[in-house]
Amino acid sequence: MQMTALAHLFTDLVDNVSGIGAGDVVMVRGMLRVVVLAVATLALVIVIYLLTVPTFDHLHIFVFSDHDSDVVDYSYGVIIDAGSTGSRLFLYRWKVVSDRRLIDMHPALDEFSRAVVKKANPGLSTFANNPENATDYIRPLLDYAVKYVPVSKQPYTPIFIFATAGMRLIPIRQQEAIMKNLHTNLPLVTPLQVIAEHIRVIEGKWEGIFSWIAVNYILGRFNRNESEAARPPTVGMIDMGGASLQIAIELSSKDRGGGHAIETVNLGCRDDSDIFRYRLFVTTFLGYGVNEGLRKYEQLLGDTLLAENKTSRQAYIRDSCLPTNLVKTVSRKDGSQFVRKGVGDWDECVAQLSDLVARSGVNDECEVSNCYLGQVVAPKISLSDMELYGFSECWFSTEDVLSLGGQYNYTLLSTKARDFCRLRWSTIQSRSRLRLYPKANEDRLRSQCFKSAWIAAVLHKGFSLDKFRNRFRSAFDISGEEVQWTLGAMLYNMRYFPLRDVQRRYLLEKRRRENAHSRGSLCVLFIFAVCIIVAVVLQRWWHVKKGFLKREPSMWGYMMLSQDQLYPSHYNIPSFS
Repeated sequence: MQMTALAHLFTDLVDNVSGIGAGDVVMVRGMLRVVVLAVATLALVIVIYLLTVPTFDHLHIFVFSDHDSDVVDYSYGVIIDAGSTGSRLFLYRWKVVSDRRLIDMHPALDEFSRAVVKKANPGLSTFANNPENATDYIRPLLDYAVKYVPVSKQPYTPIFIFATAGMRLIPIRQQEAIMKNLHTNLPLVTPLQVIAEHIRVIEGKWEGIFSWIAVNYILGRFNRNESEAARPPTVGMIDMGGASLQIAIELSSKDRGGGHAIETVNLGCRDDSDIFRYRLFVTTFLGYGVNEGLRKYEQLLGDTLLAENKTSRQAYIRDSCLPTNLVKTVSRKDGSQFVRKGVGDWDECVAQLSDLVARSGVNDECEVSNCYLGQVVAPKISLSDMELYGFSECWFSTEDVLSLGGQYNYTLLSTKARDFCRLRWSTIQSRSRLRLYPKANEDRLRSQCFKSAWIAAVLHKGFSLDKFRNRFRSAFDISGEEVQWTLGAMLYNMRYFPLRDVQRRYLLEKRRRENAHSRGSLCVLFIFAVCIIVAVVLQRWWHVKKGFLKREPSMWGYMMLSQDQLYPSHYNIPSFS
């Protein structure tokens, strides 16, 4: 439009030159050509400048997302603990502070400021014979989590499904069938990010590593930087589930022993840095969770009965690990049954379970070395001198009925457990109806005598923890945050996330510098172009004027004065004629 207006202006000027001479027209036309050329060149430079340099609004996008302290750019992650008795979903969110520090991660909260957690029963392993139903089992958990993830974040929110001991106990073929169903169908039913490698059966040692990471992260034992000469000491942990048991402790470079159970774990995002690199003794004991421990114990009772009475397919045995008069029928694999009748002798129960723990070892090295649970060569350190935390059943089996969670005290535990086991089952039921055990359901009350004795046997016989001199404590939460290995798993699997954030910041800073450089360069170019245009216009104008004067000598005619104009009329000019 601007060029069209200039053309019309040029035409009007040409049309209006009829009143001047031919020489004047030529000069005006030449000058207009120069002006139009200059304006067009200047307009072209301005257009190039505007297209090349980002506007303020474009720059504001980058500045807002990176430097506006009122807006926190959280990322989200979903993880499901697919355990032996059920699956629990946890939703975490985090922000990146620095590539020299760990991610700042915490549970995401619902509308009531409670952690987003949801459970499904039974365990994922129960789909061993019908794996086609696995996705339908998991889907309600994911649907619940989606409600608390911003829509813009959902495609980038990873899902981790880690199956543990329950799945490890079923055949590999059945494990693979369940995993294949989830890999194939989950992407079809959720907007969250599904990656096959994130859905798998994990080794027991990783449960231990993740639990160790979680408790030390919550305790702040990873809060350090390169400028500090020494990093804070970490705590050890024992996590007892239903099917398996894990232990993880940090070893110094001087600590020896531990055999093949030594793992080096780096929690930082930089593989060339040792700030968050730890040397751990970590191992798992499949079959030593409280439920599998009970199965071992009942198998031992059945074998004892079978040896004593080979002709009877049904018998009963007096059982020290049941409350007085509680009766339980147990079915054996061969179809036979026997009855456990409780006599409530907690001390005898601990003794029997200690023998069971001691005789379970199959490692020949344990004949000459100190071993945990008679199976794994122990490092040459004393657990009694170490700050040690116990989770899951270490907490529930001491807290739900006995109210002894927290700092471990064997004297108190044995006294209260002994008193509980001696009670008649009918008395326990009456107390339960009076809500004297508000944290325990009937299944917990039935198994409490055994479970508390199993905890004591594993700690003192299996791990050689001193009964009266130790730093062991059970815990469910720390500073109000529930301790779950899922937190450690999310921290570990997202440990490289800061590098992506740092790279993004680097690219934004690089672009900002390039934009600043481009603006400076283009400003110089713009000024230079304007100077060139001015010089060209002046030079062209001079050539036009000079050429016009040469071509039109009549110009001098009207520029020269006549004789009458040169001298006033009152002067007498002599005549020479």
